[in-house]
Amino acid sequence: MGVVVVREPAGETRSMTTAPDAAGADGERSDGVSRIIGVVLTVLFGAPFVLLAWVALSSRFGWTSGDPHGYGIIFGTFLALIAGILVAIAVPLVFPRALRGTAYLWSMLGYLAVAAALVVALVTA
Repeated sequence: MGVVVVREPAGETRSMTTAPDAAGADGERSDGVSRIIGVVLTVLFGAPFVLLAWVALSSRFGWTSGDPHGYGIIFGTFLALIAGILVAIAVPLVFPRALRGTAYLWSMLGYLAVAAALVVALVTA
């Protein structure tokens, strides 16, 4: 890898390790691909998470007892926790690389809040 010196219009020179066109194209393309994969994974893991959380919470707080033995709340909570951690890992991939650290922080905090609510609903049933 060589050093490329580019002369700017004002007479200033700057040094860079790769050509400007080549450096931006690969980074933008790989960022776009990872964001598309993030959207697909978020939908793939998010739909079961929402469904399982709804089963668990409707079993706990529903008006009628459609789950007399409690299997819906037990297995719904357990499987929602697993799907939720996968969603919490996949959601930050939707954001640009510069924001992924912050997205992981908020995603995990949101997961912990939902997981705590699901566990409290299970334990207090």
